[in-house]
Amino acid sequence: MSIDKSRSPSPPAGDAGIVPAAARLRTRDMVINPLAFGRETIESIVVAFTLALLFRAFEAEAFVIPTGSMAPALMGRHKDLVCTACGRDYRVGCSAEEDDQSQSFREQAAQLEGDLARARGVMADQNAPAGDREQARRRVETLESPHGQLEQVRMRLASKLIGSSRCPNCGHDMDLLTDNHKAYDPRYPSFNGDRILVNKFAYDYVAPERFDVVVFRYPEDAKTNYIKRLIGLPGETVSIAGGDIWTSREAAEPTIARKPTAKLRAMLQCVHDSRYESDELAKAGWPLRWSDWGPGETPRWSTDDGGRSWAVDAQGGSPAMLRYRHFMPTSDDWEEIGSGGRVDGELSPLLIDDFQPYNAIPTRSHWVGDLAVETRLENRGDGGTVVLDLVEGGRRHEARIDLSAGSVELVSPSLGGVRPKAVTKLRGRGAWTVLFANVDDELSLFIDGRRVEFDAPTTWTTPIDAAAVAKPVREEPHPGSDTVSDLAPAGVTTIGATLRLSEVRVLRDIFYIGADGISAVGGMIEKPRLDFPLEADQFFVLGDNSAASKDSRLWLEGHHVDRNLIVGKALTIFWPHAWYPNWAVPIRFRVRGNPVELRLPSWPNFGRMGPVR
Repeated sequence: MSIDKSRSPSPPAGDAGIVPAAARLRTRDMVINPLAFGRETIESIVVAFTLALLFRAFEAEAFVIPTGSMAPALMGRHKDLVCTACGRDYRVGCSAEEDDQSQSFREQAAQLEGDLARARGVMADQNAPAGDREQARRRVETLESPHGQLEQVRMRLASKLIGSSRCPNCGHDMDLLTDNHKAYDPRYPSFNGDRILVNKFAYDYVAPERFDVVVFRYPEDAKTNYIKRLIGLPGETVSIAGGDIWTSREAAEPTIARKPTAKLRAMLQCVHDSRYESDELAKAGWPLRWSDWGPGETPRWSTDDGGRSWAVDAQGGSPAMLRYRHFMPTSDDWEEIGSGGRVDGELSPLLIDDFQPYNAIPTRSHWVGDLAVETRLENRGDGGTVVLDLVEGGRRHEARIDLSAGSVELVSPSLGGVRPKAVTKLRGRGAWTVLFANVDDELSLFIDGRRVEFDAPTTWTTPIDAAAVAKPVREEPHPGSDTVSDLAPAGVTTIGATLRLSEVRVLRDIFYIGADGISAVGGMIEKPRLDFPLEADQFFVLGDNSAASKDSRLWLEGHHVDRNLIVGKALTIFWPHAWYPNWAVPIRFRVRGNPVELRLPSWPNFGRMGPVR
């Protein structure tokens, strides 16, 4: 099998303005099902009750997110999917089925279907004049023609549907349409976007901060509201290079803009989750992402559940290393596997890129070097050492943890010989969730969700021009080798410890695409470095879904938002779409000893409720 290392360029999805909730209460937004009326009624009651409470405390306004320019932080109209190959849940955007063009097609189809019904009525009316009945017959024949106007409109409307999606964990393609490709498979309904609350007075008392999510009036059409992440502040020059944000003032050398702790964690996106391994891939001989890196034929790290967890006993022995390689199957690989094919020979790993499953239309890929590794680490012994490492541009960054004392030391060639130290609760036997990140030229370590504070800076400075042209090291690594390569970008090594790793995830930072225009064929016009100077009371905004966001980079009439156009700060997702009752857990209880099962018309999606980060 071959590994496809590139994706063909295609145009970014267009943005639609963020729409006040009241303006979205339209019949076409309802998912048609036998319980639709009850579901919408309950949603309306909950929304009204929530707003009533909040308006008593401060003035806020509810909005519905229509597009995916801020995905995955905020969802526009989308589908919630579960991969049929590995079980990973993910979302794919389908805002196009509700855009202005789709509505125009629906109106045309409704008009033509009305004409067809009237013509059939005339044909069936025995009292109608023969001439009228003949004219109606010809009209019916024309409208029902396989290449007639009605069929053409239906095909145009069908072209707005999302035909398939690609799992971010195993690369498996899921067909979302029925056999005739003119309607969605009922198993995969579309849901409205997140309902959020916006504090309209937030910036009356404090200044907007970098990485806030803000609602503003679109500078090129002040009647339309947009939602983006605030990136640039008044009086500075914002630069995009190497997928990161850089800022400077008064012609000074640009420095990288680092995310606050809460934003850093919230903006990480999962590349691979070991809980969701595909049994179908395993049967075809597809290699696991994580593998033992020992030089001998007998592996030190082992798995008894298909790569979902790993264990090692390294007490009294040499170091035992486990490494990640990005073996992502292509559509062609899956097609061959589905036909009974097996992996012949050794596969070559891919670089981790900025693939976003929310975007149904493939976009040009970009290597992402800012990564993180997270795992549930269980120490089954009394001591030993565990080392988590990440590779970027051929440089290895390590977090060395002494499990007997709980001490941590960071080691990186980028830190210039300084080795920041800290003391943590990782001591002796126990289990902890550990996250090690290399994001925005800064190393950070989290234990059970809390950031570890070190005794020295964990940051470094990279010249922006060097970052703009940085390339990955593509030397292909093999188990047992000491090659430091971006094709094996994450690892866990232990010395003298007995460990078990589970829920192992590789994550990546957002990659901001440096583009300032759209080409004649619809693709983004990209440049290694872009600079956007801002004057007083001007702000620069970007969407998290950089490949599908119409934001400050691409506006025709200036690249900024004036302060007086900012509506407010996004506070919380207070009502994402509700779950269907057959997806929800039924409520069971007893009344006078008799069992009762209650199924509501809908079930709140508590998992997506919470503050906007």
